[in-house]
Amino acid sequence: MLVIGLFKQSIELEQALAELENKMIPKEHVLVTFMDKKNKEQEHRVHPFEIGMCFGTAGAVIGATCGFAMTLGPIIWGLIGLIIGYWVGAGIHFLVHIRKKASPFLHEVTVIVQCSKEQFLHVRELFWEYGALSIGEHQ
Repeated sequence: MLVIGLFKQSIELEQALAELENKMIPKEHVLVTFMDKKNKEQEHRVHPFEIGMCFGTAGAVIGATCGFAMTLGPIIWGLIGLIIGYWVGAGIHFLVHIRKKASPFLHEVTVIVQCSKEQFLHVRELFWEYGALSIGEHQ
């Protein structure tokens, strides 16, 4: 019988593997593999240029609208609004993403254990005890 557990790479995983090896399952019956997961943020990231252009467009519209009542006219105030809006948007993007980089990406680890039916329940409980994300079985 195969028991398959999915873990985040952590000290709990190391403790679970040590307990498996010490108590019941020989090392040859345990397979540990790291998953190469593509992060969703890597697939599509919002760039500072895109955010800056969105804010710049809004600034240009507001500047041009207010420019009808001001001295320099709508074109100049629209350009001023574009520049100010762009830098405000890009600045906000950088401030938000500086905080997000503090959390590291933890790889997922798959543990496959070959065991008997008598050991299955104990292995499954051990995986849940040490923080498995999900557990599967195959007979």
